[in-house]
Amino acid sequence: MLSERFNWDRLRVFRLVAEAHSMTAAARTLGESTPTVSRRINDLERELGTKLFQRSKRGVEMTAAGKRLLDLVQKMQGLVETVGDQVAEKNATIAGAVKIKAGDGLGPYWIARQLPDFHRTAPNVQVDLEIGLAVDEVVHRQADVAIVFEKPTHPEIISQRAGTLHYMCFASQAYIDEHGHPQSIFEFQNRKLLMHTAYVHQVEQWSKNIKQLKDFIDYSVITNSGTALLQLAGNAGGIAILPSYIAEVEPDLVPLHLPALAPIQFWLTYTERVRRNPAGMAAIEWLQSIFNEQTHKWFRSDFIHPNKMDGTAQILGSENVFDLTPNLQL
Repeated sequence: MLSERFNWDRLRVFRLVAEAHSMTAAARTLGESTPTVSRRINDLERELGTKLFQRSKRGVEMTAAGKRLLDLVQKMQGLVETVGDQVAEKNATIAGAVKIKAGDGLGPYWIARQLPDFHRTAPNVQVDLEIGLAVDEVVHRQADVAIVFEKPTHPEIISQRAGTLHYMCFASQAYIDEHGHPQSIFEFQNRKLLMHTAYVHQVEQWSKNIKQLKDFIDYSVITNSGTALLQLAGNAGGIAILPSYIAEVEPDLVPLHLPALAPIQFWLTYTERVRRNPAGMAAIEWLQSIFNEQTHKWFRSDFIHPNKMDGTAQILGSENVFDLTPNLQL
């Protein structure tokens, strides 16, 4: 069936071309090249088996089939907006309290950052956000939903892989101006490293290259606070190892041109009791959305350097990632 394989995004491109009477104007709106837009229209025409536009030097004119499709697309757009309004209205009627437990990094620097959006659609759900490492809290009802860094084995826990954290090096521009930009991790012996307690004592389990540096790395500061780590790095205190999404949270920190140190998977966990609770389900669906790797590329399994985080992002291969233990939990 056509609906099973149809690329619905092509309809958005079609609508923009139809309303602008120009592929160039539509390309400008989409931030794409004119040949790319033309190719997408060609693909849509091929899939539908009909011509939608007549091309000329003056632009494009819709065929009779194109006009019929535009009418249907506009009706579809209205239906989507109606669905959105109805869903938002439904969420507004959901009430209750949900306790979410997450680590010292994801909790305050990603989940809390997104909470206003959640409350715009579910304003009557109270969120209790507890910061700390979690394992099986959802079984003992110490939390309704928890972010964990090892896949649970308890039969009552429902777990979904939420994404991957990519740990890398950050420093302030002032620190780089004073000490220079390191070209490899082996230059760390002459630098100040800022480390989180959650992983500083796990160096023995890190990659071979890091283990070789153990005896002469100068840990300038060790702290159990992500906030302290960011403040230190931001004030030229040294090089901090942090998840790549920090580039979005703290744009003043410079992501160093070095490979990622570790890919660390994390899971969203809850129980059937929470899934059956409307407030709990609303929170689960929202958490899934804020870690969606299509919209938030930080959490993809492949590492993308923050400097490449755009429409032409280059995914770094495994040769650019040091393999560390999945015990880093920030």
